[in-house]
Amino acid sequence: MKKFKIRKLMARVLALALVFGTFFMASKVDVSAASYNLMETYGAKYGYSGNCVHTHMLRDSRIVNAIKKDSNIVTLGNEMKPDYLLGSRQATLISVDEAKRLGYYIPSNYKERFVPKIDFRTVDEAVKICYENGLKMRGHTLVWHSQTPTWLFRENYSGNGRFVNTATMDARLEFYVKSVMGHFYSGKYGSTLVYWDVCNETLHAQNSGWEAVYGSNKTNAVYVKKAFNYAYQVLEQYKLTNSVKLFYNDYNTYMEVNDVIKLVNYINQGKKVCAGVGMQSHLGTGFPSVDYYTNALNSFLRAGFEVQITELDITNKGDYDLNNYAYRLFKNINAAKKNGGNISCITWWGPSDAETWIRNEKPLIWSNIGVAKPAYDEVVKAFTETFGNPGSFTPQPTITPQPTPTPTPSGQNVNTNSTAHIDDGWYYLKNTNSQKYLTVEGDSAKAGANVCIGTGRGLDGQKWYVRNTNDGYITLTSKLGDFMLDVANGSAEDGANIGIYNAYGGDAQKFLLKNTKTNGVYTIATKSSKEVRYIDVYEHKKVEGTNVCQWLYYGNPNQEWVFEKVAEQSVTPQPTPVPTPVPQPAVKGLELSYTINNWGSGYQVSYKISNATGNTVNGWTLKVNKNQVNIDSSWNVKVTTSGDYYVITPVDWNASIANGGSIEFGSVGVGQIGNSFDYVLE
Repeated sequence: MKKFKIRKLMARVLALALVFGTFFMASKVDVSAASYNLMETYGAKYGYSGNCVHTHMLRDSRIVNAIKKDSNIVTLGNEMKPDYLLGSRQATLISVDEAKRLGYYIPSNYKERFVPKIDFRTVDEAVKICYENGLKMRGHTLVWHSQTPTWLFRENYSGNGRFVNTATMDARLEFYVKSVMGHFYSGKYGSTLVYWDVCNETLHAQNSGWEAVYGSNKTNAVYVKKAFNYAYQVLEQYKLTNSVKLFYNDYNTYMEVNDVIKLVNYINQGKKVCAGVGMQSHLGTGFPSVDYYTNALNSFLRAGFEVQITELDITNKGDYDLNNYAYRLFKNINAAKKNGGNISCITWWGPSDAETWIRNEKPLIWSNIGVAKPAYDEVVKAFTETFGNPGSFTPQPTITPQPTPTPTPSGQNVNTNSTAHIDDGWYYLKNTNSQKYLTVEGDSAKAGANVCIGTGRGLDGQKWYVRNTNDGYITLTSKLGDFMLDVANGSAEDGANIGIYNAYGGDAQKFLLKNTKTNGVYTIATKSSKEVRYIDVYEHKKVEGTNVCQWLYYGNPNQEWVFEKVAEQSVTPQPTPVPTPVPQPAVKGLELSYTINNWGSGYQVSYKISNATGNTVNGWTLKVNKNQVNIDSSWNVKVTTSGDYYVITPVDWNASIANGGSIEFGSVGVGQIGNSFDYVLE
């Protein structure tokens, strides 16, 4: 968020006014008109419903109780930022020995005699109150170009000193990240902190201390990647990698979609340490449009990121304007969630218009703490229209996507039925529970179109060509064109959306048929989940247009399908033949470089394609010899096979390479590898 500073005197006046006003605010802290509150709706479905607070608010139990009606997680607006923990004017230096006695983390490469003292008193108080009230907290923020004292980057921690070199700053960065996080997780109340905005607004940094030391890189900012790795090492130390998640947080993300995706993918090169994107959402009814905003949201979801809406407020021209915008916005957000989008938290940036950081505006859905505005009702209405009333759905926990799906844990349902076989050909797929058919929504012939269930009408969007592959799976090609049934982003998660995508025959487009106790009825396992999850009609519903996703096997009829032969003589789709390439020089000016990191039982290959052709390259293909390289998993690319070669092609955001530019991606394999391999770059 933008700077959010309040002079001490003004803060005290506001605090007194707030406490005084709280005594006289409406005694009813429940929402006044909505049938359900945000915790019963968004908190139950998304996992977390949040708000922004300050410690002085948390000291008042009535304010805390009012906030708890709608929130189960809070973000401190100021008290966890670097200038609050370190002091903004000058450093209070202590010796390394004293720092160690206080429990600070001192890296082995830290060469200085002193470190700045970190003042945890206020934030410790806030964390303790949250812990005692069953509230979780978002750590906001560790690395930011704003509200970070300039002396942190200078020699001797002096505001007049020269900027330090990168080696010194690396040690200071590791000291700060690990000392702050370790302070909480080594204490009694550490379980309160479940998310961290490790880095904030890197894409908008201008002339910051970080850039003075490390350079002005944005989408490949090395200090950002280091900060995430240091933070993840803390989670590993305290065995929290499955319960705490790290995010990159930024504003105007709808205007920076490609750069955000590039930065997060850069952070995750080699190892996934960043769960996804915190979309600060300081919106206005005049800009961005609801569609513009949700296009960005869906782009991040398609990129495989977990998304959290972290700082939501909406400037407006009055109640009617706010009501209309909030309703349409949340209809779109809920639609993305219903379609399998991994959205796990929505945080409003302030508990009421009286506490907003935006002067002379009324951008929130509460007029005073605990007093809802009409827009509150519209937000709840958008939820119930999408998901039904609370009680009609089962809240699903948010699951962290893993780079490589793991086998089914013990205790989960396992499908022990035998593998089935169906001949190649055109079929309708009818769900036995709803008696409706697998349908491309809107009969839309485009990549990314959604798949749902629909009444049988003989549409091309209900016709699927079964092709048996040579590895025991099938693909399902739509009659609408060269599109295959596809698990969004090749995800292994419950709820991952099913749609159609350009046919390439990768794991996301391969399925395994299993027999059921009824002859001619099958379940359809997804290869991307390692056959743990199955094609599933969402929430057992039978109504027209219900979404289709993947879900853990449990053998109910909404996971069972009948393959009905299409009577007409349809043209059999033919796969586009890919000739076995002969290694040859790459296109002049388009070059591949790579590094190989061996660790005995496996290896990682990091690839870089550079463009010096003199023109922008739109689309590229890399073919790598399978006899020399084994690819078990990859990132930032799509991988298929043809003969003796892996065929590597780009994802949407890195298909175009500007002249003088480059893109990077990687793969991991098991076994041994030499120092080089044959390839063709086209």
